[in-house]
Amino acid sequence: MRWLGHLVRMPPGRLTGEVFRARPTGRRPRGRPRTHWRDYISRLAWERLGIPQEELDEVAGEREVWASLLRLLPPRPDPG
Repeated sequence: MRWLGHLVRMPPGRLTGEVFRARPTGRRPRGRPRTHWRDYISRLAWERLGIPQEELDEVAGEREVWASLLRLLPPRPDPG
């Protein structure tokens, strides 16, 4: 979730930001649609922070607001 704020605030021209904003065209093979990272993050933001998908870029783009919302999340589990 923290990385989303960085990506949203990246200036145009940065490769990472451009890849994040890209919308590939074309057809996919038959079967279950793949989960996109952005869709997964949008669902997490809605479930954990109550931020609708339409407002996610706007909220994540404001550093202070985004940081205060991330402080509300429970700490990440210890990998050990």
